[in-house]
Amino acid sequence: ITLIGGVAMCYYTSYQLSMLAFVTVGPIMYLWDIYGTWSKRLTRQMLSAWGEGNSIATEALGHIRTVKAFATERMETSLYEEANEEALRLGIRDSLGFGATSALTGYLDLGAGVLILWYGGTLCLRDDGTMSIGQLVTFTLYWNMMNSAYQALQGLFTNFTRSAAAAEKVFSLLDNMPDMSANGEQQKIDWEVQGAFQLKGVDFHYQMRPDNPVLRELCLDIPAGSVCALVGRSGGGKSTIVNMLMRFYDPSGGKILLDGRDLREIDICDLRSLMGVVAQDTPLFARTIYENITYGIDDDQFTKEQVEHAAQKAFAHDFILEMKDGYETRVGERGSRISGGQRQRIAIARIFLRRPKVILLDEATSALDEESQAMVQQALDDLIRQGGATVVLVAHRLSTVMNADKIAVIDHGKVVEEGSHEQLLTFGSVYATLVRKQVEKKSSLLAQEGEQVAHAKVTATTIDQLMDEIESDDTKAAKALETQFMDDE
Repeated sequence: ITLIGGVAMCYYTSYQLSMLAFVTVGPIMYLWDIYGTWSKRLTRQMLSAWGEGNSIATEALGHIRTVKAFATERMETSLYEEANEEALRLGIRDSLGFGATSALTGYLDLGAGVLILWYGGTLCLRDDGTMSIGQLVTFTLYWNMMNSAYQALQGLFTNFTRSAAAAEKVFSLLDNMPDMSANGEQQKIDWEVQGAFQLKGVDFHYQMRPDNPVLRELCLDIPAGSVCALVGRSGGGKSTIVNMLMRFYDPSGGKILLDGRDLREIDICDLRSLMGVVAQDTPLFARTIYENITYGIDDDQFTKEQVEHAAQKAFAHDFILEMKDGYETRVGERGSRISGGQRQRIAIARIFLRRPKVILLDEATSALDEESQAMVQQALDDLIRQGGATVVLVAHRLSTVMNADKIAVIDHGKVVEEGSHEQLLTFGSVYATLVRKQVEKKSSLLAQEGEQVAHAKVTATTIDQLMDEIESDDTKAAKALETQFMDDE
């Protein structure tokens, strides 16, 4: 309002001075426009450098043990400093540009003031009464009022320009809606779920790698209440299938059916409420063990006794009671205060308590030591034997998959073999090769252990013989001394 009023009053007071004064407004606006575009680009780069620095710091702190183990503290600090120095350099360039633009526009504004006083004074000195001194002072006041409002708006424009770079990323995240909607517009699960899955001609590729298909026309039937094991080489698409069953991804082609209904037509929340998952690495929340076991389950759906019973089934109850606070023990960020095997058993206890219709096991024991692996595997076996649920498991170990109702061999994104353990062995193809390699590896390990045991026995026998010889020599020496002593007497 001040700007518009000032312009109107300037033209009302003297259109001649107004036309002269406003000659500098165009160049000033042009300079600020150039600076705004340049500053927006610099601000975007500066925010990117800050984000890179924060990412380096967060990653280093999250992997602090690895950083200390490799003594790379200086390297991580150097990377963090480089990112911040880049942000500082860009900030200095932006400040210099702002200062130069402000100086140039200031000089132009000062020149406009000088022109107003020079030309206005010339008009006042004329004898025709074109302008009086009072009118010149009045015009100058209106000009200063308008100029102050314009400069304030110009500063606001500059702040908006700098903020636009940060706002662009925020708006892009807001506009980036997920492909899978969870807004309740899809079909609710209102039938008795059996848990039968059918994958019909499923194709899939990641959005960032469209030229690298993960699954190619994959077809697989998983009967309700059965145990289906997915085996094959690493990178074949086994974990991708598990993720697609949970609708973390939708197929690029084909479809996945649950009890004959397309997963894309089923409400995501209802679908995932049917499932229980134990992955290779199951991070826990920085809460108590009790809260982690009951996570995702309404308070009115379980009792404390049921929680403890689920922990007992998962072989977690004993180590929980050994802790000072028992079930109220806080496990730390991502469960860092307890071991990997303990985290897995807590995750399995969560499934025992949840009693899902579909159980997904993705390399649940591969990252554990032998002792933890044995206990977790026993808990998983009990979970599978419990029955009443469809189990889809991904594993490389023969002992984990050989009792499955169906074994599907995934290779290069396709099911190349399927059947029971005995049937696949008779085919003598991919699965038989995998089994033979594992058997040979196990035999080699047993042979090495046998050699080590035999070597240890030989070493122990040699040591015993040496000790016997030393004792025998000591006994002979003692008798000789005793005989000499008696002769001297």
